[in-house]
Amino acid sequence: MPAIILWYSFYHFIYKLDHLIDPDFNFLLLFSETLSLQSNFLLKIIGLNAITELHGDMVVAKILDFPFTHGVWIGEPCNGIKVFGLFAIFISIFNGKAIHKLWFIPTGIILLHLLNVIRVSALTYIAAIQPNWLNFNHNITFQLIMYSVMFFLWYTWITKFSFSINAKKENEET
Repeated sequence: MPAIILWYSFYHFIYKLDHLIDPDFNFLLLFSETLSLQSNFLLKIIGLNAITELHGDMVVAKILDFPFTHGVWIGEPCNGIKVFGLFAIFISIFNGKAIHKLWFIPTGIILLHLLNVIRVSALTYIAAIQPNWLNFNHNITFQLIMYSVMFFLWYTWITKFSFSINAKKENEET
C-alpha cells in the first residue's frame, strides 16, 4: 500500500515538475500527443487519413475521411501512465530477483503501451464509423482487455519469477 501512495504522489508531482523545469513544458500532454501520433500511424497503415489536434491540455485523434466525427480525446487518464505505474509497483513489491524485474517491468510497460496504441486507434475508428458504440467500447471492452493483459502479466510474474510461489511448488514436488 505505501508503494501505491508513493506512486500516486510522484505522479501528481509530475504536474508541478513540468512547471518547475519549464512553464511551457507539459510531459503528460507530450506523452498523450505521442500516443495519438502512434495510433494515427496504425490508422494510416490501413489507409485512413488520421490527424492529431491539440485543444488546451487535451489531445484529439481524428480521422478526416469521416466529416462528422469529433475524434477521440486523449487525456491524462487515457494515456496509460497510471496503468504503467500500477503494473510496475505490483512487480517491484512482489518477490522475485531484481535482475528479472529490470527486464520484466519495461517489457510489460512496452506491451501495455502497444496495446494502448491499438486501443486508441480502434476507438478513433469507432468514433468515426459508429459514434454510438464509442462509450461502451471505451468503458467496457477496452478496459476489460487492458486489465486482462495486465492481470496476465502479473500472473506470469507470480508463477514464473516469484520466489515464494516457486519455492512452494518445489516443496510440494519433493
